[in-house]
Amino acid sequence: MSAARNVLAPETRTFLHCRLKNRDGSRCFYCRRNFRRRPGRRKTLDHYIPHRIWPGWNVDNLVLACERCNLAKADALPLPLVWLLLAVYRPENWELTA
Repeated sequence: MSAARNVLAPETRTFLHCRLKNRDGSRCFYCRRNFRRRPGRRKTLDHYIPHRIWPGWNVDNLVLACERCNLAKADALPLPLVWLLLAVYRPENWELTA
């Protein structure tokens, strides 16, 4: 059962867009295409770590993404994060607890 997402107020959404644009620039976080050069490209707020894993609207877990990249990523963990987790948490380093 997944947690329902809260609908953001327009003022909050605008604030988050501005804050992320100042932090990351006016580009899609994934494909790096500039939003200014392509006026038809819709900006979306994307949860870098999926909302079902890290619920909420914490700016540390949000990025700006074009609609295409956001839909392509869907509810998956980003590959760089998966690679990092696999590099750090190797099965041979796991200990059995019982």
